[in-house]
Amino acid sequence: MSMTIGTNSSTYRMLAAINALNSQMSQTMTRLATGNRINRASDDPSGLVALNALNGELASINASLDNNQRTQSFLNVADSTLTEVGSLVSGIQDLVLKAQGSTSTSEKAAYQAQIDQSIDSIDRLVNQAQFNGKKIFNGENRINAYADNGTAITDVRVFNRNPNITGNQTLNVNVLSAAQKGNATTTLDATSGTTLTAATVLQVTGKLGTATITVASGATGADVLKAINAQTQVTGVSAFDDGGNLGMRSSTAGSDSFVTVSTLSGDSTYMAGLQINKTVGTDARVTINGAEANAQGTEVFYNGNGVSMSFNLADDTAGQHTITISGGGAQFKLGSDANSRASLGMAGINTFELGRSDLGYLSQLKSGGANSLFAQGSKALEIVQHASNQVSVEAARLGSFNNYQVGSSIRALQAAQEGVSTAADTIGKTDYSAESAKLQQQQILMSAAVSMLSMANVQQANVLTLLK
Repeated sequence: MSMTIGTNSSTYRMLAAINALNSQMSQTMTRLATGNRINRASDDPSGLVALNALNGELASINASLDNNQRTQSFLNVADSTLTEVGSLVSGIQDLVLKAQGSTSTSEKAAYQAQIDQSIDSIDRLVNQAQFNGKKIFNGENRINAYADNGTAITDVRVFNRNPNITGNQTLNVNVLSAAQKGNATTTLDATSGTTLTAATVLQVTGKLGTATITVASGATGADVLKAINAQTQVTGVSAFDDGGNLGMRSSTAGSDSFVTVSTLSGDSTYMAGLQINKTVGTDARVTINGAEANAQGTEVFYNGNGVSMSFNLADDTAGQHTITISGGGAQFKLGSDANSRASLGMAGINTFELGRSDLGYLSQLKSGGANSLFAQGSKALEIVQHASNQVSVEAARLGSFNNYQVGSSIRALQAAQEGVSTAADTIGKTDYSAESAKLQQQQILMSAAVSMLSMANVQQANVLTLLK
C-alpha cells in the first residue's frame, strides 16, 4: 500500500457511514417516540397503502358497531315497554276470570274499575315509549300494508320486509278452504216442546274453559239452550237451534277450538243424548304467492320472500285476494356495507289495536264498552287472551331480532374489529423490543465509526514521520 499525502478517502467513508447511522438512529428514535412504525411515506410506501386501507375498514367497522349498539339500546327500551304492557294485560285477564266466578255486583264493579285503570296505563305507557326523542309504538315504525278487500282480510300486520325492495310489494293470497268451528248437533229438542223430568247437570268444555251448568226440572229445550249460552264467555261454546235440534259449536274457528259436552246427572233423555266427545274445528288453508302459509283458525301467518306477516280472514270463505306492502318500518343498518340493512315493523300496541276485528279490541273492555264485564254477551276473555298473545308475539319478534340479528352482528363486528386492528398494528405500530435492540446496535456502531474517523484523520499525519 502506497503512502501519499492528498485526499483522505478513509475520512469520507467514515463520514458517510456516520451519516447513514445518524439517519437510521433518527428513524428508530422517531418510531420509539411516536409509537408508529410508519411516520412518513418513505418509511414503508407499500405498508402505508395497506395501513390506510385497514384504517378505513376499521373506521367503517367502528361506525357499524356504534350503530348496532344504539339499535340494541332502542330495542331494549321497546322490550321493557312490551314487558310492562304484557304484565298489565295478564292482570286484566286475571280480573276477567275472577269476574266470571261467583262474584257480587260490587266485586265485579271493583274489578271493572281496575280494568279501566290498567287500560289507561297501557295507553299511557305506549304513548310515552320513546328513544332519543322518537316515539316507538305510535305507528311511525309500522310497515304499511293493505288488502284489496278490507272486509275479507283485516288486521294485517307486517313484522319484516326486504328493505332492498323499492316500491310496493304485492302478495297473492289464495284461500283454498275456510276455517271451521268445532260443531256438533244432537237429537235433543232445542225448542219449548219437551220439558226436563229432573234437575239436570251439564258439563260444557271449550277453548276458554269449563262450566258446570244446572238446569231445573221442568225446563224446556229452549231453557237448556239459553243456560248454555249464558256461559259462552266462560267456555267458548255456544248452543243453537239446528232445525229444531240442539246444536253446539265453538265460538271461534280453528284446530284449537273445540266442543266437549256431557250430562253428569238428571233427565235420562239428556243423560243418553247429550254426550258430545271432543269435536275440533279446522284451520283455514291458504297459499301466498303459491307457498303454503300457516294458519290458526282464521288467522294466517306467512314467512317468505323476505316478508314476515300475519292477517285475519274476516270473510272466511274461499277466494283470491291481494295484499300490498307499501313500505315503512324502522330501518336498521347492521353491517358495514350498503346491503346490510334490515327493516322491522313495530305495530301499534295501544288498546284500540290489541285484539281483532271479529272479536273486538281491548279498549272495549272499559266501563260502558261493548265487552265490559257488565256487557251482555261480552267477549272479554277471548279479547284479552288474543291481546296477550299479540303482545307476547311482538316481544318475541323484537327479542329474536335483537338477539339473532343485532346481537350476532355485534359479535361479528367485534371479531372483525379485533382482527383488522391487530393487522393494522402489525403494519403501522412500533415493535419496541425490536426497535430498542436496533437502537442499541446503532449506538455501538456510531461509537465505533467515530473512533475510526478519528484514526482516519491522523492517517496522513503519519506519513510525515518518514521525513524526520
